[in-house]
Amino acid sequence: MGRTRNTTARDNRERAATAREHYQVAQERLEMAPDGASSAAQVAASSAVLAAIAASDATCGHALGQHSTEQDHRAAGRLLEETGPGGQALARKSRASHPTRRT
Repeated sequence: MGRTRNTTARDNRERAATAREHYQVAQERLEMAPDGASSAAQVAASSAVLAAIAASDATCGHALGQHSTEQDHRAAGRLLEETGPGGQALARKSRASHPTRRT
């Protein structure tokens, strides 16, 4: 499954709070960039990705007691699939929020 880190309830709450903060920043910056093509829009997109990663960590930590520490976010998606009913749908949404870059 890749590298993981065991988490505590406190860790999970902190990651969930971080996810909410990044999501809030994404929303605020998106409102500042109605045309979509600006540095504010880039910050919104980056913050949304960070929110999804933190939310995935919190979800996995809560359900499994661990989250992925892999640089490849597909590993986190595979772990997210194991979180219970709906885990596969969450993993699909997570993957869509930060697709793998192809060069």
